[in-house]
Amino acid sequence: MMSFSGWRWRCVALFLWLAGGIVPAHAADFPMTVTDIAGRQVSIERSPQHIFLDDPRHLFALAALLPDPVSRLSGWRGSLAGFDRQAQAGFTARFPALKALPSLGHNNAGFSTESLLALSPDLVVTNLARYPEMRDSPMLGQLEALGIPVLFIDFQRHPLLDTVPSLALLGEVLDAKPRAGALTRDLDTAIDAVDHCLDNVTTRPSVLIDIAPGLKVDCCRSNFDTGLADLVARAGGDNIAAGLTPGSENVLNPEAILARDPDVIIATAAQWARGESIRAGFGVDVASTRQDMADIVAERPGWGVLSAVNGGRFHALWHGYHQGPFSAVALQAIAGWLHPQQCAALDPEATREALFRDYLPIAPDGTFQTTYPPATSDR
Repeated sequence: MMSFSGWRWRCVALFLWLAGGIVPAHAADFPMTVTDIAGRQVSIERSPQHIFLDDPRHLFALAALLPDPVSRLSGWRGSLAGFDRQAQAGFTARFPALKALPSLGHNNAGFSTESLLALSPDLVVTNLARYPEMRDSPMLGQLEALGIPVLFIDFQRHPLLDTVPSLALLGEVLDAKPRAGALTRDLDTAIDAVDHCLDNVTTRPSVLIDIAPGLKVDCCRSNFDTGLADLVARAGGDNIAAGLTPGSENVLNPEAILARDPDVIIATAAQWARGESIRAGFGVDVASTRQDMADIVAERPGWGVLSAVNGGRFHALWHGYHQGPFSAVALQAIAGWLHPQQCAALDPEATREALFRDYLPIAPDGTFQTTYPPATSDR
């Protein structure tokens, strides 16, 4: 699914790396002013060499653009292990310096401005979801007053809208524009393939988005107008959460789900540090993922008779797909599940393999999407 231009850009990037790394910015490039995903004008005086990652999952994006992302980091909030232990192990094997990377707070808690300043960052990269909190706290103003730029990017809230601009923004700031250009072109090619297969689709199957089943609530957190909701809409699905009234933390009423009996169920899966959730991702075999799906069906009242569960349309999708530059892979998987005949030519696993092979330093060994077997099969 990779275009000729994508291959050409990769060859250019490889040549530059072999010659000694991404070409450094010319003196005229700095200082520069860029517009981040929050719409803020951000001035950057010099090429950042001591970056603080406020969201450790952004390491995937940096690793896709830089030959040694860890050498450019001053620290991070928590660690990637809090979200994905196997992914952090893979990155640590490739970049041993990650073991000693300073960590502030933890993934679900903040830290003081003073502790951040002790790491001497010259750029803070953070998640757009954190913008309201940081805007209303003293920290953002304090960092700006000290001349430490803060860059908001987004792969999570609106993955289709913001992934390519976020990667382009990082490419600009990190002197990795050729690499970012090649990656975004390949992502656009993967998304175009989905749009093409949906050209003549007129039906929109109903879809339940089930976020991390069992992690925080028994049933069922969902995405109403962000995250996977964007992907389901683009893939030609009817998100049932859009027509329901959310409870606290976007939790749907289990009875409403049973009454609606969605055509398709998509549950996000990962290896969280706590909770009885569905496992997926690096190092997870498909049998374990499907066993966890069977446990969810057995534990939830009424789920054993849902049409999607019995008809082979209950799917698990790696939660990390919409936490890094992977939304195009998730979109292909969802489109294939919603419209299996029209989108049969899509191959999300091949797309994922190509992205990791060409841009990331770790291998995607594990289970990243799978389907719960239909009732007629040997489960």
